[in-house]
Amino acid sequence: MTESDIVQTIIRRFSSGDIRLTPQRISVYRYLLENRTHPTVDRVFNALKIENPSLSKTTIYNTVDTLTKAGLVRVVRTNEDEVRLDGYTDNHGHFYCTNCEEVYDFSLEGCAVPDSLHGFQMEEFDVRATGLCGSCKQKN
Repeated sequence: MTESDIVQTIIRRFSSGDIRLTPQRISVYRYLLENRTHPTVDRVFNALKIENPSLSKTTIYNTVDTLTKAGLVRVVRTNEDEVRLDGYTDNHGHFYCTNCEEVYDFSLEGCAVPDSLHGFQMEEFDVRATGLCGSCKQKN
């Protein structure tokens, strides 16, 4: 995406979600769109505080909460103690490497909701796999 594309995407998505445009919200969401690494709140905070020293973790938590409620951010649970953030909310799964602790996206093409859930009102469909990534598997 070009600089202009990113800005237009953010403005359009915030407008459709009735989210007020603030510099903090824009910088958090922009970081998530530009860094598809599934960062933690701490990683986002450390990256953004360099440009904005007055930014607080509370602001980031509040922004993530607002963007999650609007459907613009997904929270990815990697283990009991940690969550990661994903600015891409299209239908995809996540693979968590238990060794290097990286999170990888994977396609859910061909995956279907089980027939046993027919008649249920599904609000979220989350697929998460864990194990060793290809790189860590080769090292072992």
